[in-house]
Amino acid sequence: MEEMKNENESNERQDPLANFSHSSSTKNKKGGWKSVKYILGNETFEKLASMSLIANLVVYMHTQYNMDTTFSVEVFNIWSGLVNFIPLVAAYIADAYVGKFHMLIFGGIASLLVNTNKLS
Repeated sequence: MEEMKNENESNERQDPLANFSHSSSTKNKKGGWKSVKYILGNETFEKLASMSLIANLVVYMHTQYNMDTTFSVEVFNIWSGLVNFIPLVAAYIADAYVGKFHMLIFGGIASLLVNTNKLS
């Protein structure tokens, strides 16, 4: 019996993840299903905005810039691809070089500067 007890103790010492029921992360559980409604709402409205932008941007390029409809759709697809690809590049830069908080500050300031330049 003691040999079995000693064997179990040695296994617990070897594998620190074997006994995870007493970890502090399970006691202070945040996020999960409480947060999912906000994530789904954000994604829903983001997709709604981007899908409504498709028709408006194509019509605008066709009427104001006299572009062919197929070419304006190609321009929109390139723009959409860049908009969806740039966060991956920014995430790599944040993880590898800058850090998430500095990248958030830089992104916020850059977004503010771009949006204020549009107003003037």
